[in-house]
Amino acid sequence: MIILFDLDGTLIDSTEAILESFGVAFESFGVAVPEDALIEAEIGHPLDVMFMTLGVDEERVWDYVDA
Repeated sequence: MIILFDLDGTLIDSTEAILESFGVAFESFGVAVPEDALIEAEIGHPLDVMFMTLGVDEERVWDYVDA
């Protein structure tokens, strides 16, 4: 028997943790953190897509993901 759980958004709400982690990433590069609503609108997309949508250059995306 296999049991699967959908944690994110179902059993737990990770929105605050996501907002905090994006804040850390942007601040670590001295860039203004986007408004929470802009980040929240991207939740659910892959991280690289989220960062690019929020204005990060494609060449730097993985630096932000690693931050």
